[in-house]
Amino acid sequence: MRLASCRFLAALALSVWAIPAGAETVLGDPMAEVTFKTRSADLGVGYTWGNGVLTYGGHDYPFEVSGASAAAIGFSSGNSVGKVYNLQRLEDFAGTYWSLSGETTVGKGVAGHLMENDSGVRIRLDEIRTGGRLAASPSRLTIRFLPEAKKAITDAAAKKN
Repeated sequence: MRLASCRFLAALALSVWAIPAGAETVLGDPMAEVTFKTRSADLGVGYTWGNGVLTYGGHDYPFEVSGASAAAIGFSSGNSVGKVYNLQRLEDFAGTYWSLSGETTVGKGVAGHLMENDSGVRIRLDEIRTGGRLAASPSRLTIRFLPEAKKAITDAAAKKN
C-alpha cells in the first residue's frame, strides 16, 4: 500500500507539472521572458526563495522571489525559464503571484509552474531541479524588483514623459 501511495503522489505531481506545458496556446503571445534560480525547503508547509531576471523590451530587470507552499516535502534547488503573458506595464510584473505547481525530484527532477498576480500578469515556468522533493501544491510567491531594476524603471518612465 505504501508503494501505491508513492506512485499516486508521483503521478499527481507529474500531472500538475504537465498543466503549464499545454497552457501556452491559451495564454496568447508571450510579452517577456524570465529566468529564476530558486531553493525550496518543505515539511508539509514550505518556503521558496531566490532571484531572477525579467527580460522585457530588450532590457534585463533583476528581481528577488520568496514565498510559501503547502503539501510538499523535501529540499530542492533549480533553474527555471519561462514566458510572461499579459504584461502591459513593467510595473505590473512585481507583486504577489499564486502558483499551481508540481515537482518530483530524486537527485534530479522536473517541475512546472503556472503563476498569476493581481494585475493579471501570468508566468509559465519550466524547471530543472536537484535534491529530494515531492510537491503538488498551491504556492504564494512575491516578486520584488532589486534596487538597480527600480532605478532603470524610473529612468525609463522619465524618458517617456
